[in-house]
Amino acid sequence: MRVFVGALVWGVQLIDRVISRNRLAGMVAVLLLASGLAALGIPRVYAADIAERSYTNAAGTRSYYLHVPPGDTAGKPLMIYLHGCTDPEAQLADNGFSLTRIADELGFVLAYPIQTRDADERWCWNWFDPADQERDSGEPSIVAGITETLIEEFGIDRARVYVGGYSAGGGMSTVMAATYPDLYAAIAPMAGAPHGMSLQPLEADLTGATIVASMGPRARPVPAFFLQDLADQTSLYPIGRANVLQWLGADRRAGNLTLADAPTAVTTTADPVPATIEHYIGSGCELAQFVTPVGPDHIGGGLLMQSPSGLTLQRRMMDFLLAHRLTGPRQVC
Repeated sequence: MRVFVGALVWGVQLIDRVISRNRLAGMVAVLLLASGLAALGIPRVYAADIAERSYTNAAGTRSYYLHVPPGDTAGKPLMIYLHGCTDPEAQLADNGFSLTRIADELGFVLAYPIQTRDADERWCWNWFDPADQERDSGEPSIVAGITETLIEEFGIDRARVYVGGYSAGGGMSTVMAATYPDLYAAIAPMAGAPHGMSLQPLEADLTGATIVASMGPRARPVPAFFLQDLADQTSLYPIGRANVLQWLGADRRAGNLTLADAPTAVTTTADPVPATIEHYIGSGCELAQFVTPVGPDHIGGGLLMQSPSGLTLQRRMMDFLLAHRLTGPRQVC
């Protein structure tokens, strides 16, 4: 079933069921009075230990930043974070590589692959290009190659390797899980897009069949942490709802699961901004979290995931990911 993403008003209706209109209005008021994400006031702080490297294979060359937490790396987890569009090196450096603080706190190796302007004039990962949606070719092979290089070099725990990102990086995170479900234990596709979504017209198969087909014999339910800002004007909120619906469908197909489209539980937080957190649990495992900050636009959401102002949210993302270990085909976490 292919669905026009722009018509997915179901997502907004679900939020109305989960949170009362009065409570939502109150959260918005708090945000407007106390937060003002348009003026986050990000301090210009730089992480102490960032190495610059490059990786080359038949598909091309990409540089990447690397941060290694203190102590022995043997058996540590690995996180691959994929940036959004527009001058990624400035995005990361100007915000102090903030996720490195969580890496030191929780003890995981962290890498930031960098897209080139030659590959995309806006430095976007080409998640939407069929040439960059296949295993062992294009950009997925480069990201996977960086991942494998770091696993071997640092003695990483292969059961605890993760990939996530924001915007175009979120879209590519979905591609990475569909092409390498045997490499990444869990993913964080934030403000991204459904797998295989066409741009002209704007539509996607929400059954999850395209994901499972891409996974092939390696198909397995892949836990995912979603974040979609309610006021995002670029990756529109219904696109985020389509993303989680598609992934839940893929989980059901890949694991023969009974898993509802509605959340099992919903919690709220005000740190760092008001947000709802939907929990999707199947077979005793939390297969998805869907976080909806109330107020930030697309840029503001990106700042939350890449600046010191969003450390609490970044920690939530990593807590979710690190709770999952790689499973075999058709196996739930």
